[in-house]
Amino acid sequence: MREKARVSGRKLLLMGSSAFKVEELPLSVRERIDEAIARDMTIIVGEAHGACRRYQDYLKSRGYANVIVGHARSIRYNAGDWMTKKYGDNLKERERGMIEDCDSAIIIWVNNSSVIAENLERLKRLNKPAFVYEYSTRDKRASWGELDPTRTYGRSPRFIRARAGVDIDKMNELIETILASDDGELLVECENPSLIGYYLNKIILEKNLEGVLGVDVASGSCYLKRLCNR
Repeated sequence: MREKARVSGRKLLLMGSSAFKVEELPLSVRERIDEAIARDMTIIVGEAHGACRRYQDYLKSRGYANVIVGHARSIRYNAGDWMTKKYGDNLKERERGMIEDCDSAIIIWVNNSSVIAENLERLKRLNKPAFVYEYSTRDKRASWGELDPTRTYGRSPRFIRARAGVDIDKMNELIETILASDDGELLVECENPSLIGYYLNKIILEKNLEGVLGVDVASGSCYLKRLCNR
């Protein structure tokens, strides 16, 4: 457990993993939100499943009105009927815009999610203070403290091996893998990235997942990427 980090500035961002399924926010997180409320800070919060909805429920229970719900193409949850703001057309644009708009942040990071890791690295680059609550659903262990400027939070994308030829069942398996995980992207290890990318895109369209998943074929590699949460 590291030293406590306090909120600062006029705008506080609340962001976290969709895999956070705990019904109540941790005490250390609630204390800092209460501090922001006491200071009448503008609180920017997302609307995806998991941590963001726990944040919203807590803010509503406190009767706090100075809240902005950040979203991308559509808004799925607004517990307090607060003001809303579109920060982008997809997950990456939304979260980048929310980070750029805040002065400090509280981040709930579950299972070393690569999506949240990228956001922590962005906060570091922008020199914005953040309180980070790390949690593992595997062993129920938690740690918390200030964003560490010396630590590398980002990680390499997970490798998934595909067969040399076109295997539609395998393509469907790759898509189900990323949908069921909290990963931001999967690096598909294959002999023909362009061909695999073509069929992945085809299945994404057939499943009406455009805007949720995307494919990036670059430098001889094929990446299956999460664009936003369903």
